[in-house]
Amino acid sequence: MDKQRLERYTKEYGCRYTRRQKNKFLEVLHKEMAECGYESTDIQGKRLFSRANNVLYGNVKQMKQVIVVPYDTPEKRFWPTVRYYPLNGSKTISKSMVPLYVPAIVLFVVLFVGVYLVQPKISDAMAGLLVSSSMFLIAILLIYNLLHGFSNRKNYNRNSAAIACAVEVAHSLSKEERAKTGFLFTDKNKQYFLGAEASANYFHEQHKQPELIVLDCIGKGSCMQIGFNPQNRKLAAELAKHDPSKTTIECVKLNETMRSQHMMAYFKKAVMVACGELEGEDLCVLGTHTGKDTELDEGLLDRVKEMLLGYLKH
Repeated sequence: MDKQRLERYTKEYGCRYTRRQKNKFLEVLHKEMAECGYESTDIQGKRLFSRANNVLYGNVKQMKQVIVVPYDTPEKRFWPTVRYYPLNGSKTISKSMVPLYVPAIVLFVVLFVGVYLVQPKISDAMAGLLVSSSMFLIAILLIYNLLHGFSNRKNYNRNSAAIACAVEVAHSLSKEERAKTGFLFTDKNKQYFLGAEASANYFHEQHKQPELIVLDCIGKGSCMQIGFNPQNRKLAAELAKHDPSKTTIECVKLNETMRSQHMMAYFKKAVMVACGELEGEDLCVLGTHTGKDTELDEGLLDRVKEMLLGYLKH
């Protein structure tokens, strides 16, 4: 794995939360992919006040396989441990309720106590003004956190590592292989998964059904799994055969519950490669949404890269 490329996408452009941050990242990505001779296609998605800006690299008419990478980063969660299940959307949603709403409830209680219990008992004008200003600031923070959220500065595993890996694969393909391989970087990969929906609609409009290989959290973990949508078991098995470590990779069928609240609900002909630790029957990733997402296993990234190259070249 190229050290400079890995640092570029984990540190220099590792936070891609605001539109400005995303645009700066895309400028660098355009330059890297242009070096490989890839043409780019913007795929826009809109819903109410939300907008997704996806980028597809490659010849749309010729591509048979597409590497898909979610490129936006999650919001900051003010909680010590946040669990993310890359192959189980429903479980991710259920486990994110406490980290999301408990801090908001605490702020609301502080606001309530300050406004209705503390402020009426203050007789000093300056002290009353200070408390009122503090309560107003807390109210603004509460609303902003629930509606927009704060950016998380460290996002090595989700999904900066996958971006670097995909770009490495693009640089490692021959001219003939690049003609058959596309790279899709999707935006807005939470809640409504607007980026995935817009991309799926685009392929449908172009009458294209390429094989999609999604990379999600591939930077660390003792377990690698390949999740597949119904009728894509063969693609998952073929990809697993090219694992250079020659270990057995579990291929997991994603049922309707697992695909709910998940980008794989929109990508019908797709598999997803993810790494992490087993928690019961589910693959779990810790540290996303927090400043703890700073650890990467470069050997694991090289393993994923070689597996992808083995399949694409085969």
